[in-house]
Amino acid sequence: MHCLVFEVNSIQSFIFATGRLRDAIGGSELIDLLTNADAQDNLLDNVLRASESKDRIEFSRRAGGAFYAFSADGAALERFGALWMLAFQQWAPGLGFVLGRGQGQNMPEAFHRALAHSRSQFSRERPLHPVAAPVAERAARTGRVAVGRSRKDGSIDAATQRQKQFADLSRAGFIERYSPQEAELGWRDWPRNLEPDAEDAEGGFPFPQGLRDVALIRADGNGMGKVLIRLGETVKKRPDDFLKIYQTFSKAIDASTCAAAQQATREVLMPMRRNGELLAARPILLGGDDVIVLVRADLALAYVQSFARAFEQESERQLEALSHLGVDGLPQRLTVGFGIAFIGASQPFSMASHLATSIMEHAKTQAKRTLDANEAIAPSSVAFHRVTTALADDYDSAVKNVMTHRDGSHCYTHTLGTYAVLDDTTGRLPRLADLNAFVALLQGEGMARGPLRALLSLLQLDPAQARASWRRWRQLMHDTRRDLEDFDACMARLMPGYDPKAELPYVRIPGDSGEQEKVHLSPLGDALDLLSLQTMPLQAIAQRESVVV
Repeated sequence: MHCLVFEVNSIQSFIFATGRLRDAIGGSELIDLLTNADAQDNLLDNVLRASESKDRIEFSRRAGGAFYAFSADGAALERFGALWMLAFQQWAPGLGFVLGRGQGQNMPEAFHRALAHSRSQFSRERPLHPVAAPVAERAARTGRVAVGRSRKDGSIDAATQRQKQFADLSRAGFIERYSPQEAELGWRDWPRNLEPDAEDAEGGFPFPQGLRDVALIRADGNGMGKVLIRLGETVKKRPDDFLKIYQTFSKAIDASTCAAAQQATREVLMPMRRNGELLAARPILLGGDDVIVLVRADLALAYVQSFARAFEQESERQLEALSHLGVDGLPQRLTVGFGIAFIGASQPFSMASHLATSIMEHAKTQAKRTLDANEAIAPSSVAFHRVTTALADDYDSAVKNVMTHRDGSHCYTHTLGTYAVLDDTTGRLPRLADLNAFVALLQGEGMARGPLRALLSLLQLDPAQARASWRRWRQLMHDTRRDLEDFDACMARLMPGYDPKAELPYVRIPGDSGEQEKVHLSPLGDALDLLSLQTMPLQAIAQRESVVV
């Protein structure tokens, strides 16, 4: 048995290279048409027909710009692979990839060797074509050698040229996977630009008055590694069931992600649509469990909650099909990790996408650390950062340099980092529902918000004055009989060690007594960031999560 493994990489760099939303839309459509069997006129089926090998090759996976191909006819698979590489590099110039080959006595053995070969290719540098001559014009937006001209952008490179060719949204099929069937949404229902322009005056993002922020959401599934281990153990014992088992798993992931994306559109985006305006989001990527979507900032957390809930519910149903195939030890359901970068509409997408990925990886890592050895899977989790200074592409750097203030050996970080999107069964992560309730409280008329905002700045300028300001604020709230008790209750739910009599509204992280720096955390910065992005009260979200404000 012979196996060919192919996967694209550097997808975000490819999609966001020019920083234009319309080019990103074209890039996502181009990638979706690589291997997606449900996409009309996809490249993989065309190559199979042209190489006359369709009846000789079977696939255990073909989604998200990747495929795992098997054949007992080594010559047919080699012929297909050679034509695929030629066609792919013409189809998506500049898009990175890895390719692995392997053979063995059966499918599991051939796949294992092909996968090992592909992993050895990850660090391989591939030249970009066309190669620049000593004197060559460069595309202004990407710096790559120019191959053509655009009326709007001037000189453009080969990758951008192809993206623009796929930006004809009247033929786009990718967007259908985010659209509930009963809604009958078409390409005209989604925004095509962040700002209206002369070419598409009606395609601008629907911002409410006074808000120009968007949320770039990056999502990735949890628990995939554990499931794949179980699948591997099963097919070792039953190699003849390799295709059936892996095809079922691949379809389960696709079904769970599509169901979640459609439910988030149904629950969050469509109810917020007013007077026939466009939906307040733009999907960028949906391949397997890998998701990138641009959402209006004030709807981002509601979108994440709806997506996570639907993904968990659908994955539970889908994993039952694998159990019926005799795969033991599977988790009850799969979960999702989210990273959100809140940016201004005019800020660059490319750096924001890297930041959102870094935030997502942080959220997934923190959620895993809450697990005991006998717990199967981390809860769905989210972390976010609102960019108000220079745009960084690394979350840890943003926390250290922007969200942390120092007072001698004490570090005050005004974020809790990672939140449980739904109810956290471990109880070790703060809940997003509690943060929503806190923000709703801060929106109330009886809350003095100005001193709270000033507190974060004072911590950087004069910690002693910050402590005095905190005492004055509490006294003011007490004297005027405002919502001080509710404030303390919200803080205590988010931070069980919260002490209202402490010098500052922060809680120290337990650590080694010999540590030089003493780290203190607070959700106050998170809440104030979200408060500045809201256009309406959060009571509906709080009530949906059964939180009493």
